[in-house]
Amino acid sequence: MTSRSRCMRSLGCSLLLTILSSACSFQSRPPLSAELAAMHSNAAIKQWQISGKIGIRSEQQSESAYLNWQQCGEYYDIRLSGPLGQGAARLRGSPQQVSLKTSKQVSHADNPEQLLQQQLGWSIPVTQLFYWVRGIPSPAHSYRSSSDNSGFEQAGWHISYQRLQQVDGITLPAKAIARHPRLKVTLLLKNWQLSPDCSWAP
Repeated sequence: MTSRSRCMRSLGCSLLLTILSSACSFQSRPPLSAELAAMHSNAAIKQWQISGKIGIRSEQQSESAYLNWQQCGEYYDIRLSGPLGQGAARLRGSPQQVSLKTSKQVSHADNPEQLLQQQLGWSIPVTQLFYWVRGIPSPAHSYRSSSDNSGFEQAGWHISYQRLQQVDGITLPAKAIARHPRLKVTLLLKNWQLSPDCSWAP
């Protein structure tokens, strides 16, 4: 093999390695999909009804419940069936006041996080979930796109969207996972309705 052939072969190998290296780097961090990016416009959605399931996993426990969430502007009615042996729980409220009804009692507080923690032992960021279920970050906290481009990181949580769906031509989450160092919340959002009956809301 001549010196020129060796040079060309070496150059070809180097070029191939460079291309392969670039391809691996690209595949490990895929670009944000058009569907995921399209959910930024979902901030305009103010009313919905969702049915599905919610799973909570921490170092101490792993629980799940059926979920039915009605949102009418700033008012919400969230029903959980079967959480932590409670049978059923109903969280209703607005930014001003929240109530939680279980088979044992009705409790009130200024925010939903406090009620769920006190009564069910769940540390769920409900105020942020109001935005996260629509595929958008909360405007109350800064955020950044996650390193794997599956969602974003906000307020100590990593939110990733595993599956998306089309509802009336709008891209919405079908499966979302919110991870915190000590907690994982999985949402399976099977049915979306964007024109719910809001006659119950004040």
